Amino acid sequence: MISQTTSSKRVRFKGNPRKEEFIKELRRRVNAYFEDNNISPYANTEMYIKTAVAVVAWLGTWLWIMSDTLSSNPVALYMVYLLLGFVHIFIAFNIMHDATHDAYSPSKKVNKILGYSMDFVGGNQYLFRRMHGAHHGYVNIRGIDVTLETHGLFRFTPDEPWLPRHRYQHIYTFILYSFAMLQWVTVKDFKWFFGEAHIGNQKNIKHPPKEYAAMLIGKAVFYGLTLILPMVYLSVSWYVVLGAWVFMHILPGLVFALIFQVTHVYDGTTYPLPDDNGNIDNNYALHVLETTADFSRHSRIGSWLMGGINIHVIHHILPQVCHVHYPALTKILKEVCDEFGIDYQENPNIWVALKKHYKILKHLTKPDATVPRVGKSAAFV
Repeated sequence: MISQTTSSKRVRFKGNPRKEEFIKELRRRVNAYFEDNNISPYANTEMYIKTAVAVVAWLGTWLWIMSDTLSSNPVALYMVYLLLGFVHIFIAFNIMHDATHDAYSPSKKVNKILGYSMDFVGGNQYLFRRMHGAHHGYVNIRGIDVTLETHGLFRFTPDEPWLPRHRYQHIYTFILYSFAMLQWVTVKDFKWFFGEAHIGNQKNIKHPPKEYAAMLIGKAVFYGLTLILPMVYLSVSWYVVLGAWVFMHILPGLVFALIFQVTHVYDGTTYPLPDDNGNIDNNYALHVLETTADFSRHSRIGSWLMGGINIHVIHHILPQVCHVHYPALTKILKEVCDEFGIDYQENPNIWVALKKHYKILKHLTKPDATVPRVGKSAAFV
């Protein structure tokens, strides 16, 4: 069982000369790719088009709802609200995610402005940056990686204390995933702003007053546009609009949760533990390769819709590179991995990834479940 003090440790990744040679060679080839092709690691024309598509899709869908032409057919209203929900996760995947990683533009100001797209779809940019950063820095390390922190609801790691409810988690987890977006826009941000004083191993956090104001303004805009205005102006009853608004978050919430979860929580991942001094016996790049898997990498449509979230390994190694470059950079990553004898983990499609996610969830229903702590890089000297 992991020590309960892990979350207070300052964890460091420590490789060796051979492991450092790997990441140096990877970075050298990535840099050469951008220089030789005279391209920027930030957004390109494809990215600008995607941004325009997102804006037009949101405006078109919202105006369709507000036109009141769907009010005579509640089923149609629900379906268009559902479409709006998918537009929201498209914006989150394709604009917000890159912007909050400062990968959209070399300008911090532009990234900050575009990052507010997170607030526009119901979240909070500031909190996402901090929490997602804690995940990125310490993938699959309980007590620091906030994506593993579920207050006992799920058991995504064997280091999470086992509870009787966990024996059924391979069944109820997928149901609860459906409420991920709804919980985010109604509870999560308020909880972490007002009910928690830590994020990962960062303790006694004091959020700037302006961020409280930004969060409350963002929520007001989101609720106002998607819930209050439709309740006021549409000719259907308020509870029909409320039902449609809730419905908007269910299926997109399931999709949103699964796309992120299958990249780290799957049969075949590792759960490294720091030693007593807080050291992980690996460098960060190899740590990512042992805790992260891509899926549907060759699906151009899937990758376009998901904002490259499915091409996740290179994203964690080079988070400040725009996702439109991930397919090309992953080819380079695979080449370097092959030359160094390092495993690159990939699932051919989402269905294989889901099976592996289900398999680890079921495996962790057992109180005494064990998992690998390190991969092949343990012998990489």
